[in-house]
Amino acid sequence: MSDKRSTKELFRSWRGGDAESGSVMAQRFADWYYAISTSRLGEGDGAGPCQNACARFGEGIVNVTESRALIGWAHEIIKDEMAKSAKSRANDGDWPNAYTGGQSPKQLLVSAKGELANEVRLLELVYGGTTTGDEVEGLASPLGGIPIGTLTARYAVKRWLRNNARVPFDVAPDQPVLDRAPLPLYESGRMNSRQEEESFEQWMITDIDLCKDIAEFAHFAIALRGGLAGVSAGAGVGSGLNALPERPQVDFDDDEEGGSGTAAKAAGAGLALVAIGGLALLVVAAGAFFMLR
Repeated sequence: MSDKRSTKELFRSWRGGDAESGSVMAQRFADWYYAISTSRLGEGDGAGPCQNACARFGEGIVNVTESRALIGWAHEIIKDEMAKSAKSRANDGDWPNAYTGGQSPKQLLVSAKGELANEVRLLELVYGGTTTGDEVEGLASPLGGIPIGTLTARYAVKRWLRNNARVPFDVAPDQPVLDRAPLPLYESGRMNSRQEEESFEQWMITDIDLCKDIAEFAHFAIALRGGLAGVSAGAGVGSGLNALPERPQVDFDDDEEGGSGTAAKAAGAGLALVAIGGLALLVVAAGAFFMLR
């Protein structure tokens, strides 16, 4: 069962000497960094910023003394690492990987379009930058209108990919959470301002399922940003997913002395190297990324 405590509660327990709380907290931030960097840059270009941000988090957390400063401090790290990478937001891409079973995200989306033509078309328009207009309103209207209709379409597509193409999505609810209505605008890079986008990213850390949702759909969101024109449905949809690797395990050296004292020892539960789909990502604390089961 996942830990239901807030990040700030975990931080305060860790500061009080609870090493296990520190491990849970650190993994949550690692997952958050992965969701942000992969959604914006893609898995390849996002690997370096995520890796560096995790390392900086592990090194610097001992200097954070107030829970109210934690999220802002941690967010500045990933923002800085993405800026230093000089990589631009990925506005198109069709990158098969272990998570999609070596299949093209665009071909999978075109396959879904055969049964969910309105939903996929709506996502193409919104993720491509057309968020208003008669066609958008017409497609969104039977799904609840704008903006909730876009989120409804997104989850319908996720369910189709899970049920028909064996893409192992964990987050694909039948009824979308209304608070997540801005999610497609975040994934498409179409929020009204940089400040609004940053506020949304800081809100993400309060809901680890939201981070998971964004991370597991990232390759499809990037594919939708560039559109599906000229792409044909792939043959044998779902046939490659047997090659999905087992979830990697992290060797976590915890001396269980968190109750003895220093926050440094609790945080020192370390940095572990995890291989995901051929990419090496530095992850803070125990456990692997939530993407692979």
